[in-house]
Amino acid sequence: MGGVGEPGGRPAQLGAPLPTFRWEQIRPHNLPGDKWLVIERRVYDISRWAQRHPGGSRLIGHHGAEDATDAFHAFHQDLSFVRKFLQPLLIGKLAPEEPSQDGPQNVQLVEDFRALRQAVEDMKLFEADPAFFALLLGHILAMEVLAWLLIYLLGPGWLPSTLAAFILAISQAQSWCLQHDLGHTSIFRKSWWNHVAQQFVMGQLKGFSAHWWNFRHFQHHAKPNIFHKDPDVTVAPVFLLGESSVEYGQKKRRYLPYNHQHLYFFLIGPPLLTLVNFEVENLAYMLVCMQWTDLLWAASFYVRFFLSYIPLYGIPGALLLFVAVRVLESHWFVWITQMNHIPKEIGHEKHRDWASSQLAATCNVEPSLFIDWFSGHLNFQIEHHLFPTMPRHNYRRVAPLVKALCAKHGLSYEVKPLLTALVDIIRSLKKSGNMWLEAYLHQ
Repeated sequence: MGGVGEPGGRPAQLGAPLPTFRWEQIRPHNLPGDKWLVIERRVYDISRWAQRHPGGSRLIGHHGAEDATDAFHAFHQDLSFVRKFLQPLLIGKLAPEEPSQDGPQNVQLVEDFRALRQAVEDMKLFEADPAFFALLLGHILAMEVLAWLLIYLLGPGWLPSTLAAFILAISQAQSWCLQHDLGHTSIFRKSWWNHVAQQFVMGQLKGFSAHWWNFRHFQHHAKPNIFHKDPDVTVAPVFLLGESSVEYGQKKRRYLPYNHQHLYFFLIGPPLLTLVNFEVENLAYMLVCMQWTDLLWAASFYVRFFLSYIPLYGIPGALLLFVAVRVLESHWFVWITQMNHIPKEIGHEKHRDWASSQLAATCNVEPSLFIDWFSGHLNFQIEHHLFPTMPRHNYRRVAPLVKALCAKHGLSYEVKPLLTALVDIIRSLKKSGNMWLEAYLHQ
């Protein structure tokens, strides 16, 4: 066995005994340009390689100086393939007397969750049903055709146009869900097939960049509801959520009337997220990161859309239809995706284990055939966050096992009616706004 490693780790030599490290030596290596992480009790120096990480340097960097074993298993399908990239980064292993997790984490919970994951793998719940996803794609394409036929056959009147806009918005919403499945590599066995299919769905069917979405979304899964690590909740100073409310109040920051944010949310939240924020952020990402393939895919959506509808509406009418569809899908996106997260704990890094961190930031919505379809099975947000590569049609089967794990360890497994979950978004915003006001006035 090697001796205690030096702070400046070097790649382990093939055949040489691995040096051992203590957590006190690992903790300092969580700086820009100096990142170590622990996977399966082995210590890796990812400082230089992080920029080449397919999921982005931020994603892997969020686990700096932590045990990333469960995140490693959660995000990757073919572990043996990924380990080939890790091998040159190996610099040592945890000392035998060191626990696998740094900090006051529930060791038994970690072991039980890993046993649950193994049981789920043995049940083959990570295997997708091709017919299920083929049907999803088929009904998306059918709605695209139906919307165009309505205008072509009935003319560009208000009633056909309204129906077409709603149908296209539903199609766009379902495309979000399908590309989300592909982004998590939960449909095809080969990651490459998932990535290519995601570029088609995200680019040709929606006009967005697959790489941009993955860059944002994987960070959300790695550290849900953690400021500066989850882009979905790093929304200050426009909205204040969770712990940021008190911080802004104590520092006397008042860029907006935050005690009324639950009201102005209706003006600048659901109507504009997809139409404005996502469009600008998506385009900037493709240009800055030089994602030319994604740019071509996105351009193909706009060419198809406007070539289809300009002959029927003219340019102003086609633009109006596009805006209407984007606003409608934006409402769907905000309400459906945030009902499981905004009302939950939001704050700074707590360095919890994988299961605890995901459960603290998510809740479920009561299932039904309609809600499952309408939300893209995101009503099973707990199961999705614990097992992000699991095909969504298996969430119902794994849910009882997750619920039993939570009951054993006294963890909250929260399930709400749909209407309650939606209203809780507003309640949470109002609560955070009032917390800001109280801190602002009493400091």
